[in-house]
Amino acid sequence: MNTELPLVKDASAWRGVDFQGDDSWSYTLSAEDVSELAAAVQGCLSRGLEVTDIGVGDFPLPRLSASVRTWAEEINHGRGFLLVRGLPKDRFTDEEVRAMFWGIGLYFGMPVSQNSYGEMFGDVYDEGVKMGTGRVRGYRTSQRLMFHTDRCDIVGLLCMRPALAGGLSSIVSSTRVYNEIVTHHPEYMQPLMNGYIHVNVEEGGDLSTYRVPVYSIHDGVVSCRILRNTIENARKMGYAKYDALETAALAYMDELVDREDMRLNMMLERGEMQFINNYTTLHARTEFEDFPDTDRRRLMVRLWLRSFGLRRPRRTELFKDYDGVDKTLDRKSASHGVV
Repeated sequence: MNTELPLVKDASAWRGVDFQGDDSWSYTLSAEDVSELAAAVQGCLSRGLEVTDIGVGDFPLPRLSASVRTWAEEINHGRGFLLVRGLPKDRFTDEEVRAMFWGIGLYFGMPVSQNSYGEMFGDVYDEGVKMGTGRVRGYRTSQRLMFHTDRCDIVGLLCMRPALAGGLSSIVSSTRVYNEIVTHHPEYMQPLMNGYIHVNVEEGGDLSTYRVPVYSIHDGVVSCRILRNTIENARKMGYAKYDALETAALAYMDELVDREDMRLNMMLERGEMQFINNYTTLHARTEFEDFPDTDRRRLMVRLWLRSFGLRRPRRTELFKDYDGVDKTLDRKSASHGVV
């Protein structure tokens, strides 16, 4: 083992197998919780507020807010993720469910823009496009999304409609992956901390390449940043070429995150909300097949948040763009760049 690199010993360095028979990573809303959320939503929508115009002061949760503060602590300083379930599937409209998701998120942090149009909510569905064909981010496809992080402190994902088949959500502890690498293959840490090439083709911006470290250590805190599909697409597009050690390091990460004992899988159902700490937790999605009926096709809603309570040492120079994507365009478009 390489004694020069610290091992992560806090709750974020978990394995999926650790949660066998343990559902502490999920919270099931009670009937009282649901009623409180419903009242908060009706108070906003009855005043004509658009969902993304709702502020935390508009969304009072007198009793549930104590639980939400506990959730935030777990996401920021504990295991780094949470699943919220228990909304009745057919009781609420899509707008009401979106508003509940948005309102809960406001207690975790400040919503930030997800693309160059300044959109605060991201609809995640198959638009019939493919990654590697131009300005196409992975969430707009039905393709497999390899493990990655998003450009924010906390990412929330709400299921509006599951797919006909596939679309399994998986999460992995990036700090546990780090521990495994330091313990068994410390020689891989140098290329991982040096980083890999990404290609920026965010709509409205110039095509450019830049190197992004996968792991960083600041004030003893280990953080991870990676877009695995983007790294692979940059290589396929001819913008990056890696030596044997760099290739082996990525291959070993692929092996670790695909191990059954490392991953925690969940098939999200309507109304279920997943929240993830992007510095300590990786997320992925399997390929999916949609329903032929457009109204039944898979739809997720994504929320990017700047956390109110995250430890600041994690927000190093490497994460200076984790306040979202700058708004540079006004016209609406389905083309939002590459992930």
